[in-house]
Amino acid sequence: MRKQKLKKSNKKGKFKILLLISGSIAAVRIPLLVSKLVKENYIVKCVITKNAEKIIQPLSLSILSRNKCIIDSDQWNYKKSKPLHISLCEWADILIIAPLTATTLSKWVYGNAEGLVASILIANTKPIIVAPAMNTNMWLNQAVTSNYKKLKTFKNILSLEPLKGLLACDQYGIGKIPTNDLISLAIKFLFLEERREFNDLANKSFLVTGGATTEKIDSARMITNNSSGAMSILLAQVARFRGAKVTYIHGPLKLSTEIIDGIDSYEVRNGSELNNLIQKEVHNHDYFFMNAAVADMKIKKDTIQKVPKINLKDHLVNNLELVPDILKEVSSLKRKNQIFIGFCAYTGTLENLRKTIQQKFEIKGCDYIFANPIDIDGQGFGEGSENEGWLFDKKELECYFEKSSKLDLANKLINRIISIDK
Repeated sequence: MRKQKLKKSNKKGKFKILLLISGSIAAVRIPLLVSKLVKENYIVKCVITKNAEKIIQPLSLSILSRNKCIIDSDQWNYKKSKPLHISLCEWADILIIAPLTATTLSKWVYGNAEGLVASILIANTKPIIVAPAMNTNMWLNQAVTSNYKKLKTFKNILSLEPLKGLLACDQYGIGKIPTNDLISLAIKFLFLEERREFNDLANKSFLVTGGATTEKIDSARMITNNSSGAMSILLAQVARFRGAKVTYIHGPLKLSTEIIDGIDSYEVRNGSELNNLIQKEVHNHDYFFMNAAVADMKIKKDTIQKVPKINLKDHLVNNLELVPDILKEVSSLKRKNQIFIGFCAYTGTLENLRKTIQQKFEIKGCDYIFANPIDIDGQGFGEGSENEGWLFDKKELECYFEKSSKLDLANKLINRIISIDK
């Protein structure tokens, strides 16, 4: 299939999003999504099914989107020279179906074009984000499961599976619509590159670690670092968006945890917990991204009391020790067909970095190391910061990645590593 570049829709550089809304109770969350997308500078048009009209008002969507909300009765208009479902598909850069109900799913996969939303789904060839939502029993029903499995074979689908939680029916289970933050992240991912298929990593599995670990000094103090966990979350979600099975192990995160929804994730506190969980999980995965920022020091002797400040210096001097190198220990478990990637935040010159990287390869036993500078304004730590850096291997690879968003960098880094792996 020929790749088609997503083009900016006007001189202001805005992208056009066609948001399709079907009749799940989760539709009550869509006005907040519309508001969020407009604030993020997208042009949004909403199309709503008859059942969804019973849950949210088209007028609300019109006001929030700054565009008329389109309903089923708008589909056929003798004043128009082209069918509405065709012209809307041509207008949009990408589409979102949120929520996707069992009824709309069935119509879509079996080519039933009854209704405007169903007609758009069948006519569309643009990238589309799918966000299902329904009762747990409906989601797990054999017919729905079969239909969803068929849908995931469609080449232009980026599917965000429903989440676990308390549902509108007061049951606890799977069926919640993916969060607005997650849908927004998926949109940003779609606009990164010329991509028409989203399952190129469907047969691969990734173990990603991230965030800062903490080591207890006493009952009130701890040792940690500045890592927010942003880069690791984006590595995990990019792999997941591209169809991979992903496990994410992280320390306490310094950003919204909603964007890790949909991924099997485990929170740890210290280096020991991180090490134990990695050793338990690493053999199940093809790629291991050791992006966690492990606290370098810990206290030998645990105490349940707060050490008085006057005694703190002696407490540290007498009990401080280095945390073991987790990547070095885990690399002894590495299988021949696995790829391990380490990360290195650095300051100083590239010349000094090369010497540091050479030493790290001798110690850590990984296949690649990605190094990024943290002594440049606007780079390094934090969700909104950008990054650049170099990917090294044990031989002569020294691949530079230009400064860009962490989401873009995560995608390019995965692209590069899987291309080398092939």
